[in-house]
Amino acid sequence: MALFELLPQDAFNKIALDLEADDLATLMLVSRRLNRLASCDELWIEKISADFGDREHIIDTLAEAGVDIAELVYQSTDLVPWRHQQLDDESDGDDSDCKDDISECSGIAPSTGSSYLYTGVGVRCYRDRFVRVFPRSGDDAVSTVKSAEATLESVKHMLRDGPRASSDVFAEAAYRLLLVQEYYPNSAECYYLWALICFMLNSFKPSMSFISIGQSINGEFAPLKELAKEVQSIVAGAYGTGNQVPLLDSAGSGPSPHLAKALAIVFQRLDSDRDGVLNATELSHMVRQTNGQAPPPAVVSQIIGSFGGQIQAKSGRMVQGWNLASLTDFYIAQTLDDPSETRKDLAKFGFDPATLKYA
Repeated sequence: MALFELLPQDAFNKIALDLEADDLATLMLVSRRLNRLASCDELWIEKISADFGDREHIIDTLAEAGVDIAELVYQSTDLVPWRHQQLDDESDGDDSDCKDDISECSGIAPSTGSSYLYTGVGVRCYRDRFVRVFPRSGDDAVSTVKSAEATLESVKHMLRDGPRASSDVFAEAAYRLLLVQEYYPNSAECYYLWALICFMLNSFKPSMSFISIGQSINGEFAPLKELAKEVQSIVAGAYGTGNQVPLLDSAGSGPSPHLAKALAIVFQRLDSDRDGVLNATELSHMVRQTNGQAPPPAVVSQIIGSFGGQIQAKSGRMVQGWNLASLTDFYIAQTLDDPSETRKDLAKFGFDPATLKYA
């Protein structure tokens, strides 16, 4: 115990994060110095993340995928505070005793440049979260289970439209999962659904981050296994393995330089009248070259409507068809669905499917 008492606050916090909460409570009774160290607000706030899941990481990972739930979280009254700013908000402003030099308690100077709070807010936040995760009564446990199940079902219903769902829907669904995770930090299903949201938005790195956490909780959860295989397959095809060059850029939303160059050549070859637009006839030739047979006119019209429309030709007249951006958008969408199809198509246009070099 004497060695613990000699530690500065930052070093003590690093060790204490690995201790059980009960052990920390016991340390607080040993001496005035240990009581001070183990009462540090920042320690208990960090311990919430260590013991019950890093909410900050969840928010940041979702933001990386384009799902912003920060405002929903900060305005929420249903989540236990965990951020340092809440320590400041909940302190009464008179924290002169809290920030007193630790040397007054122990004769040992604190770490240079460090400043910690000892208001009791951190312990209260941890306790509030603890009783949510480990309810005191069976009735409370049953109630939270039913609420969590209902929330998970509502999230699945919200995601029924898949990638077509609005950004607000994705944000609300992700936030509701956080409400479940508040009581069930080891819910692999929450991490699966967060991963699925990122996958629907073609954000594969954030998706894999959630999958990794979910599998560390429950490596046998079948939906996570299936989603992991699908994400890994797309990533391997889109970014290449062995001598394959990537098809997508690092963000996963645009073409790699290799694909962009190849598509520019393909467009020039297909644009037989050199007007800068692939009209219905030229698009029909493209489909025949890649699929082996000419498509019906209705299919060509659908293709034009999905990725193109009225395009201004070099002559100034408007033509129904695709420009180079349309062709690129089509192959980005195809690559995100099945990268192998994009490489097969490029091979039929005369490119090496691995290096994307024109033969």
